[in-house]
Amino acid sequence: MIGRRVLLLAPLAGPARAAVPGTGRLAFQVRRNGSPVGTHVLEFTSSGEELRVSVAVDIAVGLGPIVLFRYRLRGTEVWRGGRFQQADFTTNNDGKPAFMRARRTAEGVAVEGSDGPAYLAPPDALPATHWNPAEHDAPMVNPQDGKLFNPVVARTDLVPMPLPDGTTLPARRFSLTGEPEMQLWYDAADTWCALRAPGKDGSAITYHRT
Repeated sequence: MIGRRVLLLAPLAGPARAAVPGTGRLAFQVRRNGSPVGTHVLEFTSSGEELRVSVAVDIAVGLGPIVLFRYRLRGTEVWRGGRFQQADFTTNNDGKPAFMRARRTAEGVAVEGSDGPAYLAPPDALPATHWNPAEHDAPMVNPQDGKLFNPVVARTDLVPMPLPDGTTLPARRFSLTGEPEMQLWYDAADTWCALRAPGKDGSAITYHRT
């Protein structure tokens, strides 16, 4: 994966460019144990060498008309010349607020978050917003609270990924163990297309691109 990291330094090239969908938008239906519970939407805006990625996540789990759990995340990350520059996120996790702020410096990535004291992450650290497969070659900063993740990542070449309609899509699978624990898929164009992760209550959380 050395070639991919070098390409990240080119003007909006390599994974940073390839992973951006031509529509400028990625939208997912979030499901819990197969039932729809929310949405995860990313909007991509380019201006010259700058790329801005806006993220909105809305989840509500309930029993009939009664909502038992709500989750809301909003944030933006900025890339310039194909290199991550900064990110700002806020979260309401069922009434508990959280935040993350990250800024590139000459020494690394300065991170502030609700998880604990401010710290300096390595220069190659990236926010764990999942749209860019290059994050799997670097330390990940949790956009919810700023915690630094270093999961073990196993990856495959293109394999058939099952779709909800019974068909399959050729996609690369990245399996993360440790923290976070999840599986993510990217299609032949390196565009994020699916996710599967265990919920804290043991439920199965899945993302399906819409």
